[in-house]
Amino acid sequence: MDKRVQSVKWLYLTFFLLPVLAMAQEKETKKEKETNIDEVVLVGYTRVSKKDVTNAVSSVKGEAIKDMPSNNAAEAIQGRMAGVQVSLSEGSPGADVDIVVRGGNSITGSNAPLYIVDGVQMDNALTILSPKEIQSIEVLKDASSTSIYGARGANGVVLITTKGGRKRAKTSINYNGFLGVRSIQNTIDVLDPYQYVLYQYELYNRGGVQTDIDLFKNRYGTYADLEKYKTIKRRDWQDEVFGREAFNFTHNLAVTGGSDNSSFSLSLNNVQEDGIMIGSGFKRNMANFKYDYELSKKVSMTLNARYSRQTIFGAGTSSTGSQSTNRLRNAVRYQPFEGGSTVNVDDFDPLFANETNLVNPVLLANNEIKENGRNDLLLNGTLEYRITKDFTFRSVIGYVQRDEFVNQFSGPITSLARQNNDQPVVFLSKTQSRRITNTNTLNYRKTFGSHKLDLLAGQEIVKTDAESLTMNIKWFPKSISAEEAFANIQAASPPSGQVQDIPRTNVLPDRLASFFGRANYIFRNKYILTASMRADGSSVFGPGNQWGYFPAASVAWKINEENFLKDSRTISELKLRAGYGMSGNNRIGAFLYNTFFTTSSDYGYAFGSNVTPGATTGNIMSNPGVKWESSASKNAGLDFGFLKEDYMVRLMFTRPIPKTFCFWLKFRRLLDTNTSTRTQEVRLIKELNFP
Repeated sequence: MDKRVQSVKWLYLTFFLLPVLAMAQEKETKKEKETNIDEVVLVGYTRVSKKDVTNAVSSVKGEAIKDMPSNNAAEAIQGRMAGVQVSLSEGSPGADVDIVVRGGNSITGSNAPLYIVDGVQMDNALTILSPKEIQSIEVLKDASSTSIYGARGANGVVLITTKGGRKRAKTSINYNGFLGVRSIQNTIDVLDPYQYVLYQYELYNRGGVQTDIDLFKNRYGTYADLEKYKTIKRRDWQDEVFGREAFNFTHNLAVTGGSDNSSFSLSLNNVQEDGIMIGSGFKRNMANFKYDYELSKKVSMTLNARYSRQTIFGAGTSSTGSQSTNRLRNAVRYQPFEGGSTVNVDDFDPLFANETNLVNPVLLANNEIKENGRNDLLLNGTLEYRITKDFTFRSVIGYVQRDEFVNQFSGPITSLARQNNDQPVVFLSKTQSRRITNTNTLNYRKTFGSHKLDLLAGQEIVKTDAESLTMNIKWFPKSISAEEAFANIQAASPPSGQVQDIPRTNVLPDRLASFFGRANYIFRNKYILTASMRADGSSVFGPGNQWGYFPAASVAWKINEENFLKDSRTISELKLRAGYGMSGNNRIGAFLYNTFFTTSSDYGYAFGSNVTPGATTGNIMSNPGVKWESSASKNAGLDFGFLKEDYMVRLMFTRPIPKTFCFWLKFRRLLDTNTSTRTQEVRLIKELNFP
């Protein structure tokens, strides 16, 4: 409660400052809009005018999402981009957000898009970004635009640019905060106590088995006793487990400023969110510092440092497996009344649990303790050298580190503990991944007469290393608490003749080397041709299959620039475009072309009076022929804007054709398929400005 009171006081203390800050921000925003003559978007290592884009690209500016009452940037863009599907894995705080661009493309590989934050690859980046610090988000959707990212672009590319300071601007401090409360709105209708017991009577007596009939009598009484369940006190388990009023508090603080040749931006974010489920919650702290400096008229640099620390509390509402591990189902199916049986409803009933796999939902929620933490660090620097008026060299180097841990405690009444002599079980996991990225590009831009040429050549290396450690510790004392178990794993003592599962470690190296080029040609500001080529070499594939090649080409005709429409007051944009491209997917486990063994006591054998853990290949067979998964896509689109682009309609007809699916785990033979899907996108953008 102290946390809530302090946050409310903070918001009230800043209440009188918010209108002043809002007016200042609005004034600066209007000034920026007045100077924004030609909108540009980020497309494949370079920025181009939105009117000259020949590919399927969706864009959202930071102004559109900065006022969204959301802690997650992925939630803020939901429904704002055609062909981009945003969904939550479940409703618990901090739940993973799944983003799919134009449906899934892979059968066995990942369908997550590639995230690029300020030029550096970062996995699932939108979940660790605040909507307040985003300047723009561009999503490349078709293969003609994503092929420039080669091996990683088959599922779309999300390009994120964060906000920075402004040169020649006074130092300003901006605070933004909000609080909210969540509660469950809809629950599942369940049987009342009498209906429930009547159903149990029919269930136990339908077979005429005397042991089942006796079980019912011992628990609920005879048929004549059923009338008492019409007046018995009812228990609403959904309300008791999911009925909390969950408060959430968000604080954002931004400090920006700049001099004649430099600018800086510091943003801080704090999120505290309770879950409606017992024991669930979410906490996150983020800090981001961005610094831009002009060394000379030709040389400039950008430094960026970002740190995020978050923890998710609670086991979640559901998990895969039987009904005993699905917590939502358990709360719906458990007996909805107090008393009336041989065991008090607030006590654990082992006989009922063994018969039905159902446990008192409140007891179960308090016996399943889980903490899932993650720390993210992003360091990147950009150096830009304008060699001449037409040539620009740009180098980006980045370091991304992610540390994750999972501490999970399963108390004596949980299904997992009941399988291990009714003694608590602890699962511990620690994972660290480190990625170093270096991208170097040389850009040539030249306009001569009616011709405009934009050439890009580049080279990129990505080095990723990851290590993980997992431990499954059984047979803790029944009276031990979750905190005591996490701090004293040596307290677990296996029964005579049993051994603990040995800890498991895993090392996953991944290397990627790339060379790419892109050419864009515009004639008379009407006819546009774009072509690109990328070659990727990946270490996750075996010898002879490590390199993949991904070409792409697209064309566009700006019909509104023709003489018969150039002076139209109604049609402000009319562009016809078409494209073809290939992109790849290398998101599979390392060394699948070799055979590896895994150990477990489940595969053990007797040695003397003990069980010795054994080893097996598991369900993953080696596949020496594993190679690139590639997708080819053909698409045609029409951009139609009228009334000075207050209305914009984009029509897109795509035909992605998965060429090769090869990430098979149990089969050696690769599968080539001609399966195809057709999708149509229609998006209407309407902006009305009233005087």
